[in-house]
Amino acid sequence: MAAVFNLNHHASYVHWHFFQMSVSNILVIVCMFAVFFAAILLPFPRHQATDEAAGAGAEPIGGQPS
Repeated sequence: MAAVFNLNHHASYVHWHFFQMSVSNILVIVCMFAVFFAAILLPFPRHQATDEAAGAGAEPIGGQPS
């Protein structure tokens, strides 16, 4: 089975004082943060029921009938 990238070389590392991490691990962490913040900032889809879809005389969930 062939790999998409050539894996026959050493990994690239980022050095910053005492901090040392491979570039691939940094990319995974950045992607995880992006998905996390997108999940927080993007609105959840909401069900918008109309009177016809809810049915005549239907009571809203968790509220008083109007």
